[in-house]
Amino acid sequence: MGVPERLTYLFHRFYEKTSTPSETEELLQLLSRPENDELLRELIDETWSQDVPSRLQDPQTANRILQYIIQQQPSAAPPGQHHRLVGRNRLFLRYAAAIVLLLSVSFLTWYIYSSRTTTTVPRLAESPKPVPDQCLTLADGSKILLHKDAHIDFDPAFSGKTREVTLVGEAYFDIRHDTRPFIVHTGPITTTVLGTAFNINAHDKDLTITVLKGKVKVDNGTGDFSILKRNEQVMVDMVNHKLKKVQVDAKEEIAWKKPYLLFNDVSMKEAVDELQQRFHVNVTLSNPASENCHVTATFTQGESLEKIVKVLSKINNMDYRLTTGGGFELTGEGCK
Repeated sequence: MGVPERLTYLFHRFYEKTSTPSETEELLQLLSRPENDELLRELIDETWSQDVPSRLQDPQTANRILQYIIQQQPSAAPPGQHHRLVGRNRLFLRYAAAIVLLLSVSFLTWYIYSSRTTTTVPRLAESPKPVPDQCLTLADGSKILLHKDAHIDFDPAFSGKTREVTLVGEAYFDIRHDTRPFIVHTGPITTTVLGTAFNINAHDKDLTITVLKGKVKVDNGTGDFSILKRNEQVMVDMVNHKLKKVQVDAKEEIAWKKPYLLFNDVSMKEAVDELQQRFHVNVTLSNPASENCHVTATFTQGESLEKIVKVLSKINNMDYRLTTGGGFELTGEGCK
């Protein structure tokens, strides 16, 4: 019997748990020879593709063989020298360890399960991409800045005697003055204004309404209401509809709006004051008469101060120049 036939015989004897200690020793000796690598690979592939046999090596036997393999590793290198594990030993350890793994009960349990059971793992739904804030300009000139996934329903033409929208989520409102009331519905709560800027957060169980300027009326649908002015906030318990009014710093309360600038029919004086507070530099008007000029513009892309000043100056037929300290001065007669 030649070496290939002998190795095949010993391999199957070992696999079938019928090998004697001397045959196991002989098998491991044959595995250490590089000329047997290809045959060993074929035997492992063949065994892997077949059905799992009914008689398996028990974990204790597999562990004993593994310990034997470990003991066959090259001895430690002399002091001061680095020991290199050469390719031959790597192959020997890999194939010998593969046999041990193949014959261990724990590995075969996994093998039986994976080869004979088809399991469809449900693919997790991809997390939805964050919805960006969106600015809407309504037919009456009012502006609504929707925060993230908020949405509103309304009649685009505002053809009735009132201007009404229904809000889900959080939004900032800058309402253009009109003889028709502007009403925001959030569940049973209604917020009524004529012309003002305010924020409504209807995400949580406690709805909040915050006023930046002007005045609003909040009605809980049961006859109770609250009048809010600048820097006032009302919290509504959506379970019992109770109202609680508090004083707040409105700009801090709606910090999410900070990256955006909404000028809705405001005077140039109001606009430059806002720019000075935001950018912490001087923005001035050379002609006092231009302070009463009005402007409507929206900036939601993180525009630079110079770009904003350029837009505001063009709206009112003005020029601008850079001043000391990085500020700007708007010049010209303006809207006259």
